[in-house]
Amino acid sequence: MAPSNLTDRIKPNGISIVSYLECLQKGDYQIPTFQREIVWDKSNVKKLWDSIYKFYPLGSILIWKTDIKLHNHRKIGGHVIPTEDTRAQFQYILDGQQRTTSLLTSIYGGEISGKLGFNPTVFIDLTIPFQDNVDDSSYTHRFIFWDEIDDKNGTFRRNMGRKKKYDDVLILKILDIKMIFKVYLPN
Repeated sequence: MAPSNLTDRIKPNGISIVSYLECLQKGDYQIPTFQREIVWDKSNVKKLWDSIYKFYPLGSILIWKTDIKLHNHRKIGGHVIPTEDTRAQFQYILDGQQRTTSLLTSIYGGEISGKLGFNPTVFIDLTIPFQDNVDDSSYTHRFIFWDEIDDKNGTFRRNMGRKKKYDDVLILKILDIKMIFKVYLPN
Protein backbone atom coordinates (compact mmCIF):
# COMPACT_ATOMS: atom_id res chain seq x y z
CA MET A 1 0.00 0.00 0.00
CA ALA A 2 1.40 3.42 -0.96
CA PRO A 3 2.01 6.01 1.76
CA SER A 4 -0.96 8.30 2.32
CA ASN A 5 0.97 11.56 2.07
CA LEU A 6 4.41 12.96 1.27
CA THR A 7 5.50 13.17 4.90
CA ASP A 8 5.30 9.40 5.03
CA ARG A 9 7.66 9.18 2.06
CA ILE A 10 10.21 11.83 3.07
CA LYS A 11 12.26 10.87 6.10
CA PRO A 12 15.74 11.58 7.41
CA ASN A 13 18.34 8.86 7.56
CA GLY A 14 21.34 9.83 9.64
CA ILE A 15 24.52 8.03 8.64
CA SER A 16 28.13 8.92 9.26
CA ILE A 17 30.25 10.70 6.67
CA VAL A 18 32.45 7.64 6.36
CA SER A 19 29.46 5.32 5.77
CA TYR A 20 27.94 7.76 3.28
CA LEU A 21 31.18 7.94 1.28
CA GLU A 22 31.62 4.16 1.39
CA CYS A 23 28.12 3.76 -0.06
CA LEU A 24 28.97 6.32 -2.74
CA GLN A 25 32.18 4.50 -3.64
CA LYS A 26 30.26 1.21 -3.93
CA GLY A 27 27.83 2.84 -6.36
CA ASP A 28 24.84 3.01 -4.03
CA TYR A 29 24.43 6.72 -4.86
CA GLN A 30 24.71 8.35 -8.26
CA ILE A 31 24.88 11.96 -9.38
CA PRO A 32 22.66 12.62 -12.38
CA THR A 33 24.28 14.53 -15.23
CA PHE A 34 21.77 17.36 -14.99
CA GLN A 35 23.59 18.49 -11.82
CA ARG A 36 25.90 21.47 -12.25
CA GLU A 37 29.68 21.21 -12.26
CA ILE A 38 31.72 21.60 -9.09
CA VAL A 39 31.91 25.27 -8.13
CA TRP A 40 33.25 25.14 -4.58
CA ASP A 41 36.66 26.65 -3.98
CA LYS A 42 39.29 25.90 -1.34
CA SER A 43 37.69 28.26 1.17
CA ASN A 44 34.31 26.48 0.95
CA VAL A 45 36.00 23.12 1.54
CA LYS A 46 37.87 24.49 4.55
CA LYS A 47 34.63 25.91 5.96
CA LEU A 48 32.96 22.52 5.52
CA TRP A 49 35.74 20.85 7.52
CA ASP A 50 35.53 23.61 10.14
CA SER A 51 31.84 22.80 10.57
CA ILE A 52 32.65 19.11 10.97
CA TYR A 53 35.45 19.96 13.42
CA LYS A 54 33.02 22.03 15.52
CA PHE A 55 30.24 19.40 15.28
CA TYR A 56 27.94 21.79 13.40
CA PRO A 57 25.19 20.30 11.26
CA LEU A 58 26.24 19.95 7.64
CA GLY A 59 22.77 20.23 6.23
CA SER A 60 20.91 17.52 4.47
CA ILE A 61 21.79 15.64 1.35
CA LEU A 62 18.69 14.99 -0.69
CA ILE A 63 18.58 11.49 -2.19
CA TRP A 64 15.89 10.49 -4.68
CA LYS A 65 15.06 6.77 -4.67
CA THR A 66 13.44 5.66 -7.89
CA ASP A 67 13.15 2.75 -10.28
CA ILE A 68 13.98 5.13 -13.15
CA LYS A 69 17.50 4.79 -14.61
CA LEU A 70 18.96 8.23 -15.36
CA HIS A 71 22.18 9.11 -17.14
CA ASN A 72 24.70 9.76 -14.39
CA HIS A 73 28.26 10.92 -13.83
CA ARG A 74 30.67 7.98 -13.93
CA LYS A 75 33.34 9.91 -12.06
CA ILE A 76 33.08 12.15 -9.03
CA GLY A 77 36.21 14.10 -8.24
CA GLY A 78 38.16 11.68 -10.41
CA HIS A 79 36.81 8.64 -8.55
CA VAL A 80 35.01 6.09 -10.70
CA ILE A 81 31.56 5.40 -9.31
CA PRO A 82 30.35 1.95 -10.34
CA THR A 83 26.88 1.60 -11.79
CA GLU A 84 24.67 -1.43 -12.04
CA ASP A 85 22.03 -1.27 -14.71
CA THR A 86 20.33 -4.31 -13.19
CA ARG A 87 19.36 -2.57 -9.94
CA ALA A 88 15.69 -2.53 -9.07
CA GLN A 89 16.06 0.89 -7.44
CA PHE A 90 18.45 3.78 -8.01
CA GLN A 91 19.47 6.53 -5.58
CA TYR A 92 20.37 9.92 -7.02
CA ILE A 93 21.92 12.84 -5.16
CA LEU A 94 19.68 15.79 -5.95
CA ASP A 95 21.07 18.22 -3.38
CA GLY A 96 24.48 17.94 -1.77
CA GLN A 97 26.75 17.27 -4.74
CA GLN A 98 29.21 20.02 -3.79
CA ARG A 99 29.52 18.74 -0.21
CA THR A 100 29.70 15.13 -1.38
CA THR A 101 32.47 15.81 -3.90
CA SER A 102 34.34 17.99 -1.41
CA LEU A 103 34.19 15.32 1.29
CA LEU A 104 35.19 12.54 -1.09
CA THR A 105 38.15 14.37 -2.62
CA SER A 106 39.37 16.00 0.57
CA ILE A 107 39.63 12.60 2.27
CA TYR A 108 40.61 10.34 -0.63
CA GLY A 109 42.25 12.81 -3.02
CA GLY A 110 41.23 12.97 -6.63
CA GLU A 111 40.90 15.61 -9.25
CA ILE A 112 38.64 18.55 -9.85
CA SER A 113 37.80 19.29 -13.48
CA GLY A 114 39.16 22.63 -14.60
CA LYS A 115 41.82 22.63 -11.87
CA LEU A 116 44.61 20.68 -13.52
CA GLY A 117 47.39 19.74 -11.10
CA PHE A 118 45.44 20.76 -7.98
CA ASN A 119 45.50 18.18 -5.17
CA PRO A 120 42.15 18.40 -3.30
CA THR A 121 43.37 16.33 -0.32
CA VAL A 122 42.81 18.22 2.93
CA PHE A 123 45.32 18.20 5.76
CA ILE A 124 44.80 19.30 9.36
CA ASP A 125 47.39 21.24 11.31
CA LEU A 126 47.19 19.80 14.84
CA THR A 127 49.10 22.76 16.30
CA ILE A 128 46.36 25.32 15.62
CA PRO A 129 44.58 25.76 18.96
CA PHE A 130 40.81 25.53 19.23
CA GLN A 131 39.58 28.87 20.50
CA ASP A 132 35.81 28.55 20.69
CA ASN A 133 32.79 27.78 18.53
CA VAL A 134 32.48 31.37 17.35
CA ASP A 135 36.05 31.50 16.05
CA ASP A 136 35.60 32.13 12.35
CA SER A 137 39.20 32.45 11.22
CA SER A 138 41.46 29.69 12.56
CA TYR A 139 40.01 27.18 10.09
CA THR A 140 41.97 28.87 7.29
CA HIS A 141 45.17 27.74 9.01
CA ARG A 142 43.89 24.50 10.57
CA PHE A 143 42.64 22.96 7.31
CA ILE A 144 45.12 23.24 4.46
CA PHE A 145 45.93 21.81 1.07
CA TRP A 146 49.22 20.40 -0.16
CA ASP A 147 50.07 23.59 -2.05
CA GLU A 148 50.04 25.37 1.33
CA ILE A 149 52.52 22.81 2.77
CA ASP A 150 54.87 21.98 -0.09
CA ASP A 151 58.02 24.09 0.21
CA LYS A 152 59.35 22.78 -3.11
CA ASN A 153 62.54 21.37 -1.52
CA GLY A 154 63.18 24.46 0.57
CA THR A 155 62.78 27.00 -2.22
CA PHE A 156 59.29 28.19 -1.26
CA ARG A 157 60.06 29.94 2.02
CA ARG A 158 56.45 30.76 2.86
CA ASN A 159 55.65 27.06 3.33
CA MET A 160 58.84 25.98 5.12
CA GLY A 161 57.27 26.11 8.61
CA ARG A 162 54.30 24.02 7.54
CA LYS A 163 56.52 21.55 5.70
CA LYS A 164 58.54 21.06 8.88
CA LYS A 165 55.32 20.45 10.84
CA TYR A 166 54.27 17.96 8.17
CA ASP A 167 57.63 16.18 8.42
CA ASP A 168 57.25 16.17 12.23
CA VAL A 169 53.74 14.58 11.85
CA LEU A 170 51.99 17.63 13.27
CA ILE A 171 50.11 18.09 10.02
CA LEU A 172 48.16 15.04 8.86
CA LYS A 173 45.84 14.12 6.03
CA ILE A 174 42.18 13.86 7.02
CA LEU A 175 42.44 10.26 5.78
CA ASP A 176 45.19 9.65 8.39
CA ILE A 177 42.82 10.84 11.13
CA LYS A 178 40.13 8.51 9.79
CA MET A 179 42.56 5.57 9.83
CA ILE A 180 43.74 6.37 13.38
CA PHE A 181 40.16 6.38 14.64
CA LYS A 182 39.44 3.15 12.78
CA VAL A 183 42.34 1.46 14.62
CA TYR A 184 41.63 2.90 18.07
CA LEU A 185 37.85 3.06 17.93
CA PRO A 186 36.75 -0.11 16.13
CA ASN A 187 33.03 -0.70 15.55
